[in-house]
Amino acid sequence: MRDALAAEWIKLRSLRSTPVLLLTGLLVTVLTGLLLCLLIGPEFRRAAPADRTGFDPIGLSYSGMQLGQLALVVLAVLSVGSEFGTGMIRTSLAAVPGRARFLTAKLTLLAAAGLAWGLLTGSAALLCGTRALGAAPSELPLADVLRTTLGAGLYGALIAACAGAVTFMVRRSITALGILLPLLFLVSSLLGASARLASFARLLPDRAGLRLMQVHQEPGDLTPAGGGAVLLLWTLVAAFVAYALFSRREV
Repeated sequence: MRDALAAEWIKLRSLRSTPVLLLTGLLVTVLTGLLLCLLIGPEFRRAAPADRTGFDPIGLSYSGMQLGQLALVVLAVLSVGSEFGTGMIRTSLAAVPGRARFLTAKLTLLAAAGLAWGLLTGSAALLCGTRALGAAPSELPLADVLRTTLGAGLYGALIAACAGAVTFMVRRSITALGILLPLLFLVSSLLGASARLASFARLLPDRAGLRLMQVHQEPGDLTPAGGGAVLLLWTLVAAFVAYALFSRREV
């Protein structure tokens, strides 16, 4: 497995789009959260201490994650889809006997890249956002800071692995993006706007996973642990289905 992981690392870092996408995702996440915090900052600073409980300084700082994750999803899709598109998948399977081993190495490497991206991006977004908002240290409990930063890393890891698994299912980058982008950026918003479907929207991977980076909880919301468990379940199901299809198809 170590050799398979090393090979996947070489392939991932050799993609020209890897640094561009990761940096773009980081900047979009940080700048989106920073802009929102700058807009809300004056109102937040004018509010009395008792009224500030309605704000979530930490959650507001992470508000750009839903948009910034687009770059991570595209990277995961390209990492898998390019092998099928170019025919390199045959060479990879010749070098790494056993499809389960190959798929596991690919998804593990994507998860590791997503974890590193999430931790770095989450830390930068939290630092910039809370400073722009003007939140006092007392309003940023250390336990919440650490938990949400780790949550950003876990979210990045799981969403990257899930995107990679979906691409293994469909074997084409454009098809995978056609499934993932509406699911992650449109479907949950549309369903969440409906009172009758809002409870279902909370169980979609993006809406559930983003709870890992939020502190305040509205009635009906999943807890951070519950949201993380739902996203983990989505990822495990996607990986299982991907292996079931990948192990039976000709490449």
